[in-house]
Amino acid sequence: MVDSGQRRCTRCGALLSRFNAGTRCASCQDGPAARRADPAFWRDPTVRRAVAAWELGTVVKLFRKHTGLSQAGVARMVSIDQAEVSRLERGLKQIRDRRQFVQWTDALGVPEELLGLLPTADPHNPDSTGRPGTADTRARGYAALPEGPGQLLLPAGRSVSTTALPVLTLPAASFLGDNLRLDSRPELDAWRTMPMRALVVANRTVDGAVRQFVTDARPSGVRATATASDPVDIPAAYELDDLTYGILWAMSGFEAALLGDDQSLHTSLASLTASPGLPLASDHGLTEVSRMLIGSETAARYILGHRDHLGDAPVFWTREQRGEEAATWLFFRHKYRYLERMAPRGPGGTSGRGFCIPETAVAASLAYERVLLFLAIALMESFGIRSWVTDDGGFAHTDGFALSPGRRAVIASWVRTEGASHLAVTARPGALRTFADVTGHVSHHSATAAEQAGERLAATAEYLGLDASWLGRRCAQLSAVGTERLARPRSRLLGLEGLEAACRFVAEQLVIIPRIRTAPTR
Repeated sequence: MVDSGQRRCTRCGALLSRFNAGTRCASCQDGPAARRADPAFWRDPTVRRAVAAWELGTVVKLFRKHTGLSQAGVARMVSIDQAEVSRLERGLKQIRDRRQFVQWTDALGVPEELLGLLPTADPHNPDSTGRPGTADTRARGYAALPEGPGQLLLPAGRSVSTTALPVLTLPAASFLGDNLRLDSRPELDAWRTMPMRALVVANRTVDGAVRQFVTDARPSGVRATATASDPVDIPAAYELDDLTYGILWAMSGFEAALLGDDQSLHTSLASLTASPGLPLASDHGLTEVSRMLIGSETAARYILGHRDHLGDAPVFWTREQRGEEAATWLFFRHKYRYLERMAPRGPGGTSGRGFCIPETAVAASLAYERVLLFLAIALMESFGIRSWVTDDGGFAHTDGFALSPGRRAVIASWVRTEGASHLAVTARPGALRTFADVTGHVSHHSATAAEQAGERLAATAEYLGLDASWLGRRCAQLSAVGTERLARPRSRLLGLEGLEAACRFVAEQLVIIPRIRTAPTR
């Protein structure tokens, strides 16, 4: 906190952080304009999203990469220990006090216009330690949705466009069992008839903090026969947090793009069926998400066409580095069918899949996107495919492949290939040795190495800066009620099978103590 005397730098007059016991600001201590980020750095969308979401660990990590500062150098800027900077970057510590956050951003030189994006109050539970598994239960960077009609603005990703979902937020009338109930009222009854995706949100105040629970406005499954005048029950498992927010972000972004391209995409997929492996002439007007789907399905069909030559337990290399790319495994319907056919054919197989996920990619991803990446890796594990993770950026440009060691390799890349899938088959000994060297190196030097799947998942969570116990508990809650009422897909190209399989597996592997109730007590 800046004291009432507003201590200022004796050299440039800037306000001094309360962490600075000296008489000069960090910039003046290091020399004129030393270690200040170039203005273009603060215009980077990844940096702006991290500032807006209070992801200070991400901001610091990106700042250090840009300026070349060490953790110790940043620690000197704010007069704290290097260990505290390390904990901040790894997600073990987070700044939840607005004033402290602003003081950090002062030290880093964050432009004032970015600070204008900060909410007027902490968007997280004030008692949170910053670890998702404690009290950090809101969607990061978003203040509580106000009561009444409004919208949830889901930010753009690298491929997903900004999506605005209509939202009706109402106070919960009661808490029954594991559900929050909203009684029928005219505005709610009308909201439930919206044909496109819309949300209903129930507010509940617990210990002075507003908790929010979200559901699809339209009834689904057995509830589809309910009349508009019936009350709405929202599972407590649907509390809005990094898990449910990430699911809504990915599903809504994918869905909006695919439905917007429906006619053209249908034509393109028909051409793909008629001429597999050939480039499509009609995909130039498609959204990036539709091109992702076409590229992914092209690669999947190509590998499946060679399945019988890949043995009982092939090994794979994949190019997904972020949750947006990896979420295709959870929601693209064809990818779940692909996994079913590519899974090891016998028990005790040695099938594995390598991921190159540099620490810079982790730092550049917000928490909800890292949750999606974690779930995609868990989905692989659920099919008996052991996951390997390397942070060596030298592997980032390796083409995706499926390998039967010593026999054949099928190359099939669509991620970050500028819209043109890379497809090939080789049995050349030299090429096979190269692919075997890649998977061999990564499997023996995996950052998440462990013998048991649950241990690998826990290590993966730690590597991604997530709380394994929180993931286990929340996935168990979602598995108990299903995800249909949260994120029912409107596009026939999307499904929830992958997401639900991943959640079940995480709940089984990350052992937790069952809770009697999945929401705060009354």
